[in-house]
Amino acid sequence: MKDVAKVRTIASGRSMRVLIFLMVVACLMLFVAPRREARALPFPTQDEREFAGTINNTLRVRISLKRNGEMLTGSYSYERIGKSLRLNGKLYDEKEFSIDEFDERGTRTGNFTGKFVTPDWIEGYWEPAAAGKKQLPFSAMVQDGGHIPAASAQDQLSGQYRRLFRGRFDKDAGTLNVWLLKDGRYRVEGVALWVGQGDDPERRPVHVGDIDGVFALQGRKIIYEDKSMENGCRLTITFGTGNATITDDNAMCGGVNVTFDGEYKKVGPPHI
Repeated sequence: MKDVAKVRTIASGRSMRVLIFLMVVACLMLFVAPRREARALPFPTQDEREFAGTINNTLRVRISLKRNGEMLTGSYSYERIGKSLRLNGKLYDEKEFSIDEFDERGTRTGNFTGKFVTPDWIEGYWEPAAAGKKQLPFSAMVQDGGHIPAASAQDQLSGQYRRLFRGRFDKDAGTLNVWLLKDGRYRVEGVALWVGQGDDPERRPVHVGDIDGVFALQGRKIIYEDKSMENGCRLTITFGTGNATITDDNAMCGGVNVTFDGEYKKVGPPHI
């Protein structure tokens, strides 16, 4: 910090060039900072997709999206109403997006913020433009897509799993959601917490880790590996009957002290 202060106080042209260089390097480091989430498959350019799903798990919607470079355009409507709203937004990093909606007068009425879980599956949050309204979760899929959950009587692994500690659900919560996809692979999504110590529960530090990716099953195991970054998150999920065990967490899947390792019990269908 003393060196930085010295650079700021020297009035010479050379010192100013050094300061500018340091600022540029800092910005570049932020720009290229690695993400902890496994990359989704890209949404094909110039390909229009028709998604069907829900907002808040109750309002059925149909969404049409077309990609042109980073731009996303299209429309969506509520099945019960049928009135179409125009969509215009942008795709970031081949996966995440922010899309505004507009009525027939061109007035912005809401926003979809989310990601492509796969090319055929989108999810995130919809927020109305009106002040004071809360965000609502949405999820939609291409109905004949190959990268969406499959309905199979032989599927014994899909479900939501919760971490146990000494036979009870762990206070440092760990949750794992698993879906079998139509292409035979599995989507794995999970969240793990580490809760620090302290007399006041509301002031205890909480660190968070999250995983999300699509992987092939190897026997009874899934090797989760984020290859989008050097030394990315890596762990092994081994499935039993109604349970799962996570091992080999490399401590790169979240904040300080966060780990997904442990025994998990299947508690129901997958749900975020």
